[in-house]
Amino acid sequence: MAESTAPHPRHLVFTDAALAVIGRPGGAVPLQLAMTPRDRGDLGVVEGAPGVDVLVLPAAPADGRIPDEPGPLVVCWPEDGGIRAHRVPSGERIDTTTLPADADVLERVHGILETDVLGERTVAVLGLGSGGSFIVRELAKAGVGRFLLLDHDRLEIGNISRHECGLPDVGRLKVNAMRDLVRRHHPAARVVTSDLRIGGDTRGAVRELLARLDVDLVICATDNRESRLLVNRLCLEEGLPLILGGVYRRAYGGIVQRVVPGLTPCYQCFVQALPEQAADNEVSSDEDAARISYTDRRVAPQPGLSTDIIPVALHMTKLALVELLAGRSPTFTGLAADLVAPLHQWINRRELAHAGLEPMGVSIDRMAVLRWYGVFLPALDDCAHCGPGALRDLGDPTPEDEQLFAS
Repeated sequence: MAESTAPHPRHLVFTDAALAVIGRPGGAVPLQLAMTPRDRGDLGVVEGAPGVDVLVLPAAPADGRIPDEPGPLVVCWPEDGGIRAHRVPSGERIDTTTLPADADVLERVHGILETDVLGERTVAVLGLGSGGSFIVRELAKAGVGRFLLLDHDRLEIGNISRHECGLPDVGRLKVNAMRDLVRRHHPAARVVTSDLRIGGDTRGAVRELLARLDVDLVICATDNRESRLLVNRLCLEEGLPLILGGVYRRAYGGIVQRVVPGLTPCYQCFVQALPEQAADNEVSSDEDAARISYTDRRVAPQPGLSTDIIPVALHMTKLALVELLAGRSPTFTGLAADLVAPLHQWINRRELAHAGLEPMGVSIDRMAVLRWYGVFLPALDDCAHCGPGALRDLGDPTPEDEQLFAS
């Protein structure tokens, strides 16, 4: 149903384009601008287009009376860096919001992080499904200034129940839809997109992208072991810190791993040490199902709920912030000391491999659902990716990382 064009908004928003028109030099004569009603007429948006809805005066009326001009619904004028507006013909004042292009949407974030260093950081997010899209949105809201977004898929109707994008984005490449979402939360962010499919034949292109954009951190949110192994090897070779994560089948739980080249076990270590856990991946699409189907029996997709995926994605985001803010934010110093385990496990429900857990109840001294557990995992001497002789130049870990993982 179309929105009502009710003529009396209770709040007005003046966009940057409208402010430019109103504040242009020599603006000594009244202007008439159009207003777009939203929310059934409760909100009016003024974007600077000519029209008859809003009468803009150069200054407040000298006699204090609101002009009763025929046609305009609102009379307004610049005042104290903003816009003062009154309804016609009653003269009742209307609240206003101005949206200048240089508005600091991250002002409150700086207050908690005590730094704006995130604006200088570049994060590559590989895989923009349900988990990856959440991570990108949260990092943008936190103030990360530069992104490389990589995914070859388009949004389908079936994605929407678990994705940060919605029905208006169906059919779009995920990278393009997520680029727009980043800019809605962080207009100043710079976003580079690529629809490459991660594989052996594109490894060189992915490497070139990471190097060209001087990436500080890679987040691998792809949904299969093969792509994670490839990204793991690539990051080890380039000396780039890496956050990996994924959920188990039906998203009854999940694993998050932080890989610091030369300092922590890598994803290949995890695969070799815990092969059953590494093989327990979500089956969220027909493509995933086809990879594990028997020749005589099809395996149906078993995607998890968004509420079961978000805890894992949120933990990946926090680990990313710990890495990006190393030594720069007192707020995150304590969290960095808490998150020193190379591997973290989360259980959403008591089923499949964890069906035998006791109900959580009020217990605090045994493994239970809805909790994070740090898992000790040593780097393997025979690891095919990071073992002695496997790689030569692993890059230099930060002093903060060396101190955190010293034990």
